[in-house]
Amino acid sequence: MTTMTGEATPLQNIHTAGAAGAADSTAQGKAVQGAAVQNTAVQNLDTARLRELVEPRSIVIIGANTKSSWSHFTHSNLMEGGFAGELFMVNRRGEECHGQRSYTSIAELPAVPDLAIVLTGTNSLETVLEEARVKGIRNLILLASGLGEAGPEGAALQERLVERARNAGQLILGPNNLGFINSHAKVAAFSHMTQMPMIAGGVGVASQSGALAIYLLPYMASRGVGCSTAVTVGNEAMVSAIDVMDMLVEDENTRVIAAYLEQISNPERFLAVAERARLAGKPIVVFKAGRGEASARVAAAHTGSLVGDDKVIDAACKQFGVVRVDNIEDLVATAGIMESYGALSGNRVGVVTGSGAMCALIAEKAELAGLELPTPADATVRALYDAGLPSFSTINNPMDTTGYISVDPTIITKANQCFIDDENFDFIVVNSSWPENQLMADMGRLNQDELHRQLTSSTKPVISMSFLPTTVTEFGRAFANEHGLPHSSDSFDRGIPAVARSAWWSKRSDELTTDPAVAPAELIEKPAGAQTWTEIEAGAFLRKHGVPYIPAAIATSEEEAVAAAGDMGYPVVLKIASEDIAHKTEVGGVRLMLRDAAAVAEAYNFIMTSVADLAPGAHIQGVAVSPMRPAGNELLVGVVRDPQWGLVLAVGFGGVMVEILKDSALRLLPVGPAEIRRMLESLKGIELLTGFRGGAATDLDKLAETIFRISQVAVGLGDELEELEINPLRVAGDEIEALDALIRWKQQS
Repeated sequence: MTTMTGEATPLQNIHTAGAAGAADSTAQGKAVQGAAVQNTAVQNLDTARLRELVEPRSIVIIGANTKSSWSHFTHSNLMEGGFAGELFMVNRRGEECHGQRSYTSIAELPAVPDLAIVLTGTNSLETVLEEARVKGIRNLILLASGLGEAGPEGAALQERLVERARNAGQLILGPNNLGFINSHAKVAAFSHMTQMPMIAGGVGVASQSGALAIYLLPYMASRGVGCSTAVTVGNEAMVSAIDVMDMLVEDENTRVIAAYLEQISNPERFLAVAERARLAGKPIVVFKAGRGEASARVAAAHTGSLVGDDKVIDAACKQFGVVRVDNIEDLVATAGIMESYGALSGNRVGVVTGSGAMCALIAEKAELAGLELPTPADATVRALYDAGLPSFSTINNPMDTTGYISVDPTIITKANQCFIDDENFDFIVVNSSWPENQLMADMGRLNQDELHRQLTSSTKPVISMSFLPTTVTEFGRAFANEHGLPHSSDSFDRGIPAVARSAWWSKRSDELTTDPAVAPAELIEKPAGAQTWTEIEAGAFLRKHGVPYIPAAIATSEEEAVAAAGDMGYPVVLKIASEDIAHKTEVGGVRLMLRDAAAVAEAYNFIMTSVADLAPGAHIQGVAVSPMRPAGNELLVGVVRDPQWGLVLAVGFGGVMVEILKDSALRLLPVGPAEIRRMLESLKGIELLTGFRGGAATDLDKLAETIFRISQVAVGLGDELEELEINPLRVAGDEIEALDALIRWKQQS
């Protein structure tokens, strides 16, 4: 019996409806895999083991076939990419493939290759893996689709392949992927059309999509952004995108990590890699596709309406210093800037251009991106006029050198230098780009040496940008390489936000380095009977654990309500006490500013009647009586358990405003007081807490400590807690007090 180890005809069982069908793994497809298949992925894959796969010295193409486009691209990319190691072909008919002899089986190979690129169909994969095991091949790329992304049968096959590989000490990249490119090692094990050779550089790429890489890699080259290693992971059966990112943290050729992600199936590991990258000084730039809300989440209280899948991912990235972008163009633009310039310390930018219209557009873009545009110092103004700037020009930032550059072209580099010397600016942006051809290079020759000196050796970063997108030509790349020029952003539209992200990353890295470690939360045991708590019991519990909480008493008759009000002192507020009612106002369960016994009695009866009509099935413990506090700012402080990311803290303006403004900040717990203060400062309504129109200013550190105390209670309760919400937390100057609380526990199984 002859064993099938040769070519597919053509690639049976691999989709042939284009690269996206053959190699792209969508989020929807991955969801089909289910937990069983997801659990087959290697956790904490050793980076040295993965480097072995992406740094082969010998390769075999299994299923080589001159008539197959997959085989053609695999071979041509390896050759044009500069691969100098041994390259073998396996074709079951023994036909000549791509100008060299082939072997009819893996067993016939004269040596053991470091890597096998498997182009055969799905049905042959178990046999291929077994023959590779017998031969001693440890690393394999599987292109075939129709496995984990294709339903239960394919998922079961994928699981069997992984089990085989693990038992044999093999490592599989894929399946349902296109392979990788290691530019510095000159290994382009990539099975689709792309530009070769790749521009070697410092941006490492991890992509959960193979098809996207078909377009991403040439686009990087077209923008002049060099790649270190780019890996597509497909179904992530044994190698995940996070594994690739982890490897790139240690890769000496990688300075920036760029990732395209459709899902983050292991948040804890993702954050651990983000932390390692930050400590290594390597920014991670992520384009996370999909902004829907797919998780099932308890949303009985207002917190749930503020917390969604994408919002949590966004918060996690900000919290751990990961730069998140909204599209591929920004992924490349940001990675290119950060590769060349590293961290931009400070966000005060000085801009020099030759156009007034350009200045206006840049100023608007910079303001939206959060950059500062300080006014040039008086000494800079004098220096500009001394350098020859005409007296009719107005000196601002951004700076328009006016049409006078046609009279004296050197005025642009003189203006650049004046801005470079100005201590009001942390970095400088200049209107320049790599020349497209020799004619353009000759036109700039008068300023060339000085401009190049400014771009490469100034005392502060000088970043060149085009006004509108320009093509980076082969001439331009060679020119930049010859003169050692840093990355030039293709437009202000992409470049200004990119430098803002770099400045943010620098600041965030400093914050994470200097913030004190969060103290461990005290473990708190769930009290007996807590499953049916009303706000009264919840409030007493929070008060016991150091949270300032308004006094309250439960009344079960109007007489008890009047007595409690008399003990507390008027005015008072009455609220329904029921563990089944989260939104009390919607059922007529709240009455405010009750000033005497008659008002309390009337309010008690009104609440009981209204709730009986509008929430007839709710269990009622009575009516809560509390002092009526003076007006103040109302905050919502909530903690909700995300199914993937764990406990999430939400802080925003509360009361009814939470539904109207949805002005909130999110962080994963645990989080310290310094970061909670930053959450507060990020709110659009922060001026309400800092003395808006003569109001009493709040000590934000004291407020942050109070919110920290609330969050520590949530963390201390551990897995028992599902949701904790204080709404509102009354803030009037330095008076901080919780007025209402809801605690929900995990359902008993």
